[in-house]
Parts: sequence; C-alpha cells; structure tokens
Amino acid sequence: MSDSKKYDTQLFTGVVVEQDASGRYQPKTGVTPNVWRTGKHTKGKFKQIGQVFLTEKGQAIAVLNTEKLAFNKRHNYSSLQRWTSQQVSLELLKDWL
Repeated sequence: MSDSKKYDTQLFTGVVVEQDASGRYQPKTGVTPNVWRTGKHTKGKFKQIGQVFLTEKGQAIAVLNTEKLAFNKRHNYSSLQRWTSQQVSLELLKDWL
C-alpha cells in the first residue's frame, strides 16, 4: 500500500459510560477499560481525556488514555465510529486514571 493511502491511527483506552437522570455521562458500574482505535472513516476529532466517543455498536465510551498506534497494527483493534462534544468529569474517572 502506498503512503498516500495511510492515515493517522491512535489507540484509545476507555470505559463505558451512561447518562444519568440529568443527561450527564458517568462511568457505568462494574465495567473495565477496553481499547479502540481511530479508523479511516472516524468522524470528528479527539480533544482531551474524558471526551466521549461512540463505538460502531453505539456504545458511549469516555477516553482514559491515548497512544500512537502503528498503521500496520490497526486491525488488532476495533475502530470507533465518531467523536461527540460530550465530556465526562475527570473526578468521575479518577478510579481508572
């Protein structure tokens, strides 16, 4: 594959979140972190830790950590679908950070 077909890939560790009665996102009880990656068709941009993205299955995930991912390793991880403008408070994520 030529370099012109490559795109930046990043790996994101995150935890499943759900909305409370006020519509704010908070970590779901009893969940463990997992990893996802950016894909060629990922919509939006990553801005900061705690930002919420949606998986291809529609799950809301809050970012705990990010790291570079080698392009040739991208198929080892599921890609995320799109970034949202929603944010989870770092205070609520402190148990995972």
